[in-house]
Amino acid sequence: MAAGLRVMLEPVHEVVEIVSNGMDVMAAVARAQPDLVLLDISLPGRSGMEVGRELAALTPKVPFVMLTMHADPIYADEAIASGASGYVLKMAAPEELRFAIAQALDGKLYVTPRLTVAEETGETVPPNLNADTGLAALTGRQRQILKLIARGWSVRDIADDLGINVRSVEFHRDSIRKRLGLTSTAALVRYALAHGLVKR
Repeated sequence: MAAGLRVMLEPVHEVVEIVSNGMDVMAAVARAQPDLVLLDISLPGRSGMEVGRELAALTPKVPFVMLTMHADPIYADEAIASGASGYVLKMAAPEELRFAIAQALDGKLYVTPRLTVAEETGETVPPNLNADTGLAALTGRQRQILKLIARGWSVRDIADDLGINVRSVEFHRDSIRKRLGLTSTAALVRYALAHGLVKR
């Protein structure tokens, strides 16, 4: 996999170092001083989520993109909440990965639209959470953010209060809208009021 990524990326990017153990990532970042880190969730030693949180805390100017086999939206939510600038599936075309990297380097967020695997791949993944409806479809973090949105908090205020970045809040807000089938902040507020998440 690493060798294939090198071939895929080197026409555009220089691959400065490859490590295969989560315990080695931070030392490699300190040594190589990369502009961006590609990180897998499933790593021996330490999980990519744990490493990602440390990267976000200690090297906030170095964005990281998760490249993973996990297509369940819960993993994407957690990755973005941990500070990831991108979430791409390993089955993605080279163009999508390169686009995600370009977005991250430009300070933008990219999440693959393929959080459910197309039928032609023949791969099995956990069911899409969009199949659920209502509050049961939301993660604990999303419920928390929905409550704050309904109270009139700005994205910046929510990010500061929860100790996460603005892009993470925006990602969660958009995920909430999709899962609840709503299209505006006003609709989110009405939904929260109707379901007793906040008082009128």
